[in-house]
Amino acid sequence: MKWFLTPLLVALASACAASFLHACSRTPLSGPPELRIGRDECIECGMLVAEDRYSAASLIEQDDDRLYVFFDDVGCLLDYEHEKGQSIRVLERYVHDHDTRAWVEANAAVFVLADHEQLRTPMGSGIASFTHKEAAQTLAGAHTGTLHDFASLVRARREWMWARYGKPDPTPSDSTPPNPAPPR
Repeated sequence: MKWFLTPLLVALASACAASFLHACSRTPLSGPPELRIGRDECIECGMLVAEDRYSAASLIEQDDDRLYVFFDDVGCLLDYEHEKGQSIRVLERYVHDHDTRAWVEANAAVFVLADHEQLRTPMGSGIASFTHKEAAQTLAGAHTGTLHDFASLVRARREWMWARYGKPDPTPSDSTPPNPAPPR
């Protein structure tokens, strides 16, 4: 019976070692993800991504693990990153071109920010993304929107949120210390 166990243990140890080496040599995630319409959930609002035209994705690193997170609206991506702050590290961001529906790196995209009543998006952000400025200008003209790069869109979204919901009270680390009472 011993002669039977030795080859079995060797085979088992070899299989474990091979799978361990395969897992360690796995290529880290990068590039645009594969979005499964109607199956992938927006990490910010919990809705299923039902339309790719306004969707977005981020490749994040959290707890030494890389993963894609999906958003049904560019506004959800902006809100998620603002809320998470330094607890996540965003490696890459992608948005879908409004017209071609192809992935575009967010830092290379041109964004239209319009009134949410004129440009209806899944969560009411009024944000559409484009690869080409000319296409963005056409949509902006039709919906009285403004053009933005990613950095200015982040600022514009914060200002819109503050105007709509009020600016949050500063946290102690964000505010200057109160002046001490003068001595009597």
